[in-house]
Amino acid sequence: MSQTTTLKLLAATGLSLMLAAAAAPASAREKTVPAEKVFVYLDRFLKVPAQERSRMRLRYVLRSEGKSMGDVKVSLVEANGATTALPVRDDGEFERLPTLTQLNGKAKLVFDVPAERKFGISMTPAPVLRLAQDYDARELALTVSESNAAMRKAAGPALGLMVPKLPGIGFIGAQGGQVVHGDGRIVPLEIVQGVPVFYPEAHKGAARVKLSRTPTRVAFDDGKK
Repeated sequence: MSQTTTLKLLAATGLSLMLAAAAAPASAREKTVPAEKVFVYLDRFLKVPAQERSRMRLRYVLRSEGKSMGDVKVSLVEANGATTALPVRDDGEFERLPTLTQLNGKAKLVFDVPAERKFGISMTPAPVLRLAQDYDARELALTVSESNAAMRKAAGPALGLMVPKLPGIGFIGAQGGQVVHGDGRIVPLEIVQGVPVFYPEAHKGAARVKLSRTPTRVAFDDGKK
């Protein structure tokens, strides 16, 4: 499991991660940045019909000096002056993201941090799945296939074929697990960098995925061992 997929995806769509530190500060205690420069790729993703992207989301995480930067006060300010709080969790992830209308309306983000502080943001696609010990393998397979299709569509016809395929789903913190096939066969989940991963293509006909413990987070695997 790694962040390679994110970088490949951004490269394939002709985008790059924008450092918030590059923006001019509004005051000694603030940084102001155009929203589309922080939430790179989000506008493309939101243009995909909602029913076609319902099994995945995009995680945007603030980082500083190689570590996640949490508990930061961030406000989205629209051109008409309307202000919306964008809460940031302790792990640096935004709990709420701008709408397509706000992005198209040239909204800006105001970060309540010292103007000289340098920080950036990372983006990764993530599956929309509950945290559990028992999963329907067919639902997991649909999550992988539909999410891959959504990312290709977001990239557009010219670049869709360049978007790397996400082959499986990892269960972070689960320690281990098993795949139960429809014929009763039981095989262990592959462990990749300490994370049990389900690969639908390797387990066609699977009925259930049963984990040793409830994961702390689920994530797409990028196929890197």
